[in-house]
Amino acid sequence: MPQLFALAREYADSSAREVVMFSSVMRAQLSLAWVIGPPLAFMLALNYGFTTMFSIAAGIFVISLALIAIKLPSVPRVEQPSEEAAALAQAGGWQDKNVRMLFIASTLMWTCNTMYIIDMPLWISLELGLPDKLAGILMGTAAGLEIPAMILAGYYVKRFGKRRMMIAAVAAGVLFYLGLIFFHSRTALLVLQLFNAVFIGIIAGIGMLWFQDLMPGRAGAATTLFTNSISTGVILAGVIQGAVAQSYGHYAVYWVIAVISVVTLWMTGRVKDV
Repeated sequence: MPQLFALAREYADSSAREVVMFSSVMRAQLSLAWVIGPPLAFMLALNYGFTTMFSIAAGIFVISLALIAIKLPSVPRVEQPSEEAAALAQAGGWQDKNVRMLFIASTLMWTCNTMYIIDMPLWISLELGLPDKLAGILMGTAAGLEIPAMILAGYYVKRFGKRRMMIAAVAAGVLFYLGLIFFHSRTALLVLQLFNAVFIGIIAGIGMLWFQDLMPGRAGAATTLFTNSISTGVILAGVIQGAVAQSYGHYAVYWVIAVISVVTLWMTGRVKDV
């Protein structure tokens, strides 16, 4: 996945396409897959069995492999002079405090999101007494709303800049997690998904591009760093959610998420714009 988006950045640059919108549309396609994929998988498994479901999944991989082999463009690598490459690495690598700060902030963003995803189904059924199926409805609603959020973010990023849009996204995340603490009705939880969609829709696309801009000439490394922040956040989320829920209950998890999101907002504001 990191290499796919790195290729997208290099292809957009080489073909004079609008980089932000091109990447935003690609990222929106991932959210669309999350909207379509799970219901389709459940339908196939329940009506035709797991063998059919996995056979169709394997067939989709074969089609993808054929498309990659035949249609995926190859972008020639631009070799940098050794001194220039060293300067780029020195200026845009891990030793850059802005890259480090953005990595930590991105990690905390995905920690919040994953803690919510892990805990929410248990929380709404065990503590709020709401129907189990509401968890799927909330996740599907958020994924569906993320698509226009990503596309609109790609459209407006030139006007407002990546830093301001990321700060606005994290602020929406803070409102979302605070809202989960105080509003527990079915309608309120559905409305709050709008803030969740703005949060994830923007950081998933603009966050990756911000890494790439902070590390010019190293799209692959920048995208991998962004992806690693997601993986690190997932690991931290599992540990923190499990420990807090076991010791203090599911309700306390959302206070912890809210505090982490506020810290994330402060750290995001300390990263320079590019």
